[in-house]
Amino acid sequence: MTEREAARWLLERDNFLILTHIRPDGDTLGCAAALCAALRKKGKTVWVAPNLGVTATYLGDIQPWFAPEDYVPEHIVAVDIATENLFPPEFEGYKGKAELCIDHHPSNEHYAPNLCLDASAAACGEVIYRVCKEEMGVMDGEIAKALYLAISTDCGCFVYSNTTPTTHRIAAELMEYGDFFKEINQRCFQTKSRKRLELESRLLQSAHYYEDGKVVIGATSLRDIEEVGASEADSEELSSLLRQVEGVKAAATLRELADGSWKLSLRTDPDYLNATDTCALLGGGGHAAASGARQSGVDLAEMERRVLEAVRKNLK
Repeated sequence: MTEREAARWLLERDNFLILTHIRPDGDTLGCAAALCAALRKKGKTVWVAPNLGVTATYLGDIQPWFAPEDYVPEHIVAVDIATENLFPPEFEGYKGKAELCIDHHPSNEHYAPNLCLDASAAACGEVIYRVCKEEMGVMDGEIAKALYLAISTDCGCFVYSNTTPTTHRIAAELMEYGDFFKEINQRCFQTKSRKRLELESRLLQSAHYYEDGKVVIGATSLRDIEEVGASEADSEELSSLLRQVEGVKAAATLRELADGSWKLSLRTDPDYLNATDTCALLGGGGHAAASGARQSGVDLAEMERRVLEAVRKNLK
């Protein structure tokens, strides 16, 4: 489905509920808020499904759009969700019910009968921008702020390798609608709590280097988080830290979750290692430079062994 077809599909219907993914980031939340605002400006009834995993970093951006408890939608739309396995536990009842998915992940599993996918986009926010601005003809400061949040967070404030000239052009246009970008940049990219800095220190100390220093694997355990007294917000985007080490081309960050499973976040130079192909061996997916996976029933040593084995199978 093209962006024009997705816009037409939305405008021909009403009473929507928008879904975001588990451990929601700025892209999925910004997309949901922007699409919600745009559809309301077209006279539609639309809400965002309350996601219990939203951290303090993003709560103010999305909470005003959360659906009331008694809201009964007619149509379910998913944004920035590649697979139903990424639905939060509280969205379990929506599996098999999403009619439209708007996404940018090449690993999308086509679980919705209507899929609007641009795997070349740096963020799903770029796709939502075109649906709202170019196809539905709506844009204002409220929508622009949500889209800037979506795009800037998914490309690391425009420094990640997924950033393109198109990304910059869209961001520049969004900035014309207000100076909200100053607050977003400060909040999301220039401010760290002391607890966050302590977690970063522990992650660096845990790191093991392989392949002459080109591959690094580090971990953050529940014990680390408990001892530091860190919140979920303090733990966000730790996956980008190890990739910053000089000489590293593939960085795997392992994070222990509350149920004892391990979440892998893999950040790579795609010319050295395709992150999507690597994570696929572990039941995950994502993008060529940034992908993830999750494994249950293993300890840290076994998780690291599995990750290293998958990495070595895909080294270019």
